[in-house]
Amino acid sequence: MSMFSIAVLSCLATACAGDAGSGAAGAPREVRVSCTGGDADAATLQHAIDSSSPGAGISITGTCLLIRGITLLGGRTYTGASTTGTVLRQRGRMSYVLASAGYVADFATTGDPLAIRDLTIACDGSGSTDGIIVVAWQADVQHVDVSHCGGSGIVDTSITANGQAITNTSVNSRFDDNFISGSGGYGFEVSDGRHAVTDGYLDGNQIASSAKDAIYLQTAAGWDVSGNHLYGDGQDGISAASMYGTTISDNYIEDFGSRQSSGTWYGIVGTVQANVGSAISGNKISNDGGEVPGARHVYVAVTRASGGAGYLSVTGNVIIGARTADIGFSFSGRPSRLVVASSGNEVAGVGTARRTSDATLTSGM
Repeated sequence: MSMFSIAVLSCLATACAGDAGSGAAGAPREVRVSCTGGDADAATLQHAIDSSSPGAGISITGTCLLIRGITLLGGRTYTGASTTGTVLRQRGRMSYVLASAGYVADFATTGDPLAIRDLTIACDGSGSTDGIIVVAWQADVQHVDVSHCGGSGIVDTSITANGQAITNTSVNSRFDDNFISGSGGYGFEVSDGRHAVTDGYLDGNQIASSAKDAIYLQTAAGWDVSGNHLYGDGQDGISAASMYGTTISDNYIEDFGSRQSSGTWYGIVGTVQANVGSAISGNKISNDGGEVPGARHVYVAVTRASGGAGYLSVTGNVIIGARTADIGFSFSGRPSRLVVASSGNEVAGVGTARRTSDATLTSGM
């Protein structure tokens, strides 16, 4: 057996940091990390990542007991064996469990693409720990379970750890087929005050029992939010600010504003920018788990942001309310003009099917 073969086999017990360079053909080698469930796991995993070459795949197996957060270098793919075969378990206070180098090292511009797949992040519910934070364009997070984080489950942001905003944009990321549950903050969060984190995909996820919104998009421009199942979340189902070419479609939203005894809570709520239209279509929104007296539920509410006219298509949604205090649709053109093409929607079980204020409604073409 060659020395190279021996080195690769040894990766089954420890991080294959020495195997992280390029192979004979110039291709980056796979880095394998097998966690032991001990306090050394964080250091072992971080060393393997730091020793890897751009383009490498980092393969992680076992239960990793993390006493500190892990920094993910860009240009790499991080893969677990499965959501049960690879568990990254928080042990102690930390700001995040996984974060991209762009966030941790306060990059002035967005970090390189990275991918995270087929693993579980198990937070312990303490503090305001976020599960995953990315400052990276074209990030790809798929088939990841994130549970019981004190902060948000997954965060896509333009703000680095020191509170500074990147100077360029961070676009084209995908977050698909993940299960986010029990977050102390938002389930999925876009934290972006300057319209830098745009044109992403949030599709096919399950987001349950968040203390705040299931999905919170501080910037929703260009985002496709489709096919998600949101249930039992404490505040709004989907909050989408600054919609601009945004698609919110085919989501199943149930029991939003869960257990709230006061205030107004929304299945889908958003503001619309001018010039480029957005669409809300094919969503199923209900509160069949019951509502606590004192709160009010509005199933879809859209307001025009300041500027020129905003355009929105609202078609084929099904809303089943629970009380006469509920409102199906609410459209407001203030402070600027809002034009809504609305057709083919089904609304039942609410006191007010549709409420409009300074908005122009049409049936479309």
